[in-house]
Amino acid sequence: MANKNILEVIELLKRTSQFISNSRANLCAPYGLSHIQAIIILDIYHNPLATKITDICKRLNKTTNTISPLINRLISKGLLYKTQNKQDNRVFEVFLTEEGQKMMESINKDVIKFAEPLFACLKDDEYDNLKNSLEILSKVCGLN
Repeated sequence: MANKNILEVIELLKRTSQFISNSRANLCAPYGLSHIQAIIILDIYHNPLATKITDICKRLNKTTNTISPLINRLISKGLLYKTQNKQDNRVFEVFLTEEGQKMMESINKDVIKFAEPLFACLKDDEYDNLKNSLEILSKVCGLN
């Protein structure tokens, strides 16, 4: 593959990533969540059985010094709660509260309302190609 093609793909990924980031910020702002708070809540929502603060930090590629204060703010907002791990008292696990769960369900509805028109213009084979390409990208990036 020529370097020019690689750079074109990287540029497309960069623009797509920025679009997703801006869209997430816009979708979560009405809920009083910053971009990174939204990412934390989404991570906990999608990984309910792996909620150690250290695991969250690894998945988000952030330090505990960055994530812990944000988690504490989400706890004070009533969206998360924290418990000590029974096997190791130094380890804390974080979970969505009922209010946090309801917020995520509402955000998911907003995401679907936002995304449906974007994908509605695609023909079935184009949608399948897009999905397959994203699965390949996930595999290449070691995300599977």
